[in-house]
Amino acid sequence: MNKKFYCIVLPFFLLSCTHVKEIKNRNKGKLTATHQLVINGEKKFLLDDNTATRPPYIQMFKDSSGVRMLTLLNPYNHSIYFYNYTETQFTESIRYEREGPNGILGVSGYYIRNIDSIYVYNRPLIEMVLTNRLGLVKKRIPLWNSDFNWQITHPQYDFSTVNAMFCFREKLFLTGMSPFSISDSLINKFHFTACIDIKTNETEFMHTYPGELFGSGACWDDPVFMNAYPVLSPSGEIIHSFAMSHFLYLTNCNTGICKTVYGGSNVAGTIYSIDSEQKKASGEVIGTYYLQQDLYAAILHDPWRKVYYRYLLRGIPETNVSPGKKPIVVILMDEQFNYLGETPIGTGEKWNWKNSFVTEEGLNIEYIDETDLEEVYLNFKIFKMEEL
Repeated sequence: MNKKFYCIVLPFFLLSCTHVKEIKNRNKGKLTATHQLVINGEKKFLLDDNTATRPPYIQMFKDSSGVRMLTLLNPYNHSIYFYNYTETQFTESIRYEREGPNGILGVSGYYIRNIDSIYVYNRPLIEMVLTNRLGLVKKRIPLWNSDFNWQITHPQYDFSTVNAMFCFREKLFLTGMSPFSISDSLINKFHFTACIDIKTNETEFMHTYPGELFGSGACWDDPVFMNAYPVLSPSGEIIHSFAMSHFLYLTNCNTGICKTVYGGSNVAGTIYSIDSEQKKASGEVIGTYYLQQDLYAAILHDPWRKVYYRYLLRGIPETNVSPGKKPIVVILMDEQFNYLGETPIGTGEKWNWKNSFVTEEGLNIEYIDETDLEEVYLNFKIFKMEEL
């Protein structure tokens, strides 16, 4: 979130503003769990003196020899680090210059197609930069234009491990967002996804916010509410998880047709939009809404176990605490989105759910080890699914 939290009490039962959306969970308390997640292993990656835990971006990929590599972004020295995932050994890094013909002012995400074809997002200039393993620039692809209206109809980007770039059918997908609420006049014009044709480098913008969640003057004035977490289904549909929706939104890549499926929690309650006019909500109110409500987050696909994992951040009554106090729940669904169960794992103080990814071993989630005060290791706990 981009606003400071303050102590304020705002009971939801007092909401009366006509702008407030009420999003009920029709299946609360009606779902039956058959599976749960349990910790089945861990991975520890040794960090150097210039690298901290909670890296802002991680990507798994296989090199030309089929070796699984964990890569991470080190913003302190403007580099991408490579580790052998199986052996947890550091192998190499790519450091990017900030100035000159190969300059990239600020790396904030990337997609490694292969070691000599790495797409890097240059945040200050809002562009994708195609680079090689030496950090040399091969191509620059702008994601903006000089049209004044561009700023209100095109996305900003806040990439993370669970909101990563992905490639499908020779196209690179970048999921962005509007940092503030969308007005009704723009809701069908604002597109939060950029799609880059890898062969032609041409960019198309697609995917609009669902009107039933974001329209009719609903106020969601913070990126934490406006993020659209994507995942690609086995059939080639792009699935989006929105913070306030108990449903998932599936878009067919061929037809562009969108449909919804239930993908909610057995414990999540009714979610309310902010009781304010758009772009007028204070930081105090936004912080309270975030802390006190159940909110959904990222969704991940597990091709080995043929399931989906979806995060739920539970609401808490306190309003003068860190956002990391919110309890984290992982919802399990099969590939037909049938509910399998859900598992509370703890709070964001110990679990950095934004650094989650799936391997053959299971669901990897970054674990913050309280005994590792000097941040010597990047730690992951690995969860597997078991029957109840």
